[in-house]
Amino acid sequence: MKVFQFLFALLMFLFASTLAFGQNKGAGFGVKGGLNYNTSGKYFQDAESIWKNPEASSGYHFGAFYKFGNYDLYLRPELLFTQTKFDTGNGIAELSRIDAPVMVGLHFFEIISVMAGPSFHYTLSDNYTSTIEGTTNDPLRFGYQFGLGLNVGPIGLDLRYEREFNDQKINFDRVFGGTTDFKSQQVILGLSFQF
Repeated sequence: MKVFQFLFALLMFLFASTLAFGQNKGAGFGVKGGLNYNTSGKYFQDAESIWKNPEASSGYHFGAFYKFGNYDLYLRPELLFTQTKFDTGNGIAELSRIDAPVMVGLHFFEIISVMAGPSFHYTLSDNYTSTIEGTTNDPLRFGYQFGLGLNVGPIGLDLRYEREFNDQKINFDRVFGGTTDFKSQQVILGLSFQF
């Protein structure tokens, strides 16, 4: 019940803020942070694992962005530090990286936006890099993101899906015992403030 009361209070705050702040800001610098949830692509199985152990595949991100454009159409490059982990079924794999998504967005009804764009990733450290000859993971990877946003004046809340194109190899002999491939996928919830 307390969750519903909190959500209701949050919606009322956002509605009141919409009236107070008016339209979205145009171009400008901002900061953002939020939570990540890694997914295997098996969404019903992942949803069940969230209820059992919500921290097993979670992480966080924080960084800065610059928004170019007018009130309706914009380009928003971001530079973020991401710390994440995921449950492989045989144990927990951890990852730290620098992310640089470049989002193109379109505002609707002054507070709602849709966005999509390429995302570049550079791995700083992980505990699953393959050491088998000829199967090392490239630290620089490429993917895409798309999602929806709610923007109230300088405050933004967005929910995105991200997937990488590159396969990565996990060396379970080093971490858990075995070897397999995977493509990184995440659901990302971010809160931003534009100056």
